[in-house]
Amino acid sequence: MAYASSDLTASFKEFWSRTMQRKHYKQDVYRALASFREEEVLQRGDTINRAYQNTLEVKDYTRGTAFTTQFPQDTNEQLTVTTSKILPFYMNDLDEIQHNWGIIKSRAEELAVQLGNELDGDFLGEYDQADHYVANYEMGGGGSANDGIGFTLTTANVQKMFSTVQKKLARANVFKDLFFVITPDVQDVLLQYLAGKESALGDSTGLNGHVGKYYGFDLYLSNATGWSARLETATIAVDTDTVVINGVTFTADADGAAVGAGHWSIQGTAALCTAQLVDAINNGQAYAAGVGAVDTYIEITAANRTLMHGIVATDGTTYLTLKGEGVGYVAVSETLSPADDIWTTTKQIQHCLAGKKGAVYMVIQKRPNVEVKDIYNDLGKNVVAWTLYGLKTFDDGDAELVDCRIRSDGY
Repeated sequence: MAYASSDLTASFKEFWSRTMQRKHYKQDVYRALASFREEEVLQRGDTINRAYQNTLEVKDYTRGTAFTTQFPQDTNEQLTVTTSKILPFYMNDLDEIQHNWGIIKSRAEELAVQLGNELDGDFLGEYDQADHYVANYEMGGGGSANDGIGFTLTTANVQKMFSTVQKKLARANVFKDLFFVITPDVQDVLLQYLAGKESALGDSTGLNGHVGKYYGFDLYLSNATGWSARLETATIAVDTDTVVINGVTFTADADGAAVGAGHWSIQGTAALCTAQLVDAINNGQAYAAGVGAVDTYIEITAANRTLMHGIVATDGTTYLTLKGEGVGYVAVSETLSPADDIWTTTKQIQHCLAGKKGAVYMVIQKRPNVEVKDIYNDLGKNVVAWTLYGLKTFDDGDAELVDCRIRSDGY
């Protein structure tokens, strides 16, 4: 016998959890690896000068002959504290009273972590200052030195990667206080090689991303390593072609007909097409109603701009390059009609930084934290997280760093 169902949902209670959902931000490593020795000196002002001497050469001497005098020379380098980052939001007093969890308190720690991630990405982006690198040629994979080609990391060559980085540093007379920042992708390959025996990496405290020791390196796990890629653009794109970066789609439109977020004008030549795509990626000169020319590009959505954070394009006329700081791994693809307009697979590179602790100098004059600023004549306040810092890899530090160039398309 069937019974009619009663509708009592209007009397059902609804409850709120006592806690907000967790967010998973990247774990910083710069605190354990940078040198902060100049912070005490630069409590005021904005510049630290550090000079270095040229190298004088030992010569053979023959009695009774005149010797050639050498001349010592000094070269100056500067670290300037000019980088400021800010993360503000408005909080109405009435909303704060009635908010279930207290929004300022719940947000404060999150904002400071986000700013710390910015510093971390900037620090790990110093891979391009390294005097040494390990790429496909150094790993026995062919090609030539300085060709910029990354290598595919496997369980068969993971030991060679560590030993080659160690060799590069040893040849530069760098032996102590060594670090190697690895990604989860590298850690996965290493653990497969070790048959999952994490004990082979020794004890780990987990402080600042420390995950063990291998080949004399303190290993630090990070999702904020540098990344780079190259897109060939020697031939003009075709209407409706797409380029995808980190899930963000840029769509080619006929000259003067760019419509819709993320659309860019292909213009009349391949060089102009490349320039407009670079502007679209960097948010360089977006078209707005009544402002500028229509045949440029249309800015992507705010959510997609967040996905592009830290990624900068550079125009090479017949190609463009991307450098990503603090991004770790980025997926790219394209549907470009010209057969040669492709992402160069061997140049989609995850840059794992290795070297001597303290090789990169940082001066943080304002640590990332949160301040509450009342607004005159308003029942509200601005909640502002901000930081002021500078970083520099001086000449002596360049020799203490290795850029390990691993193909990200191989993961």
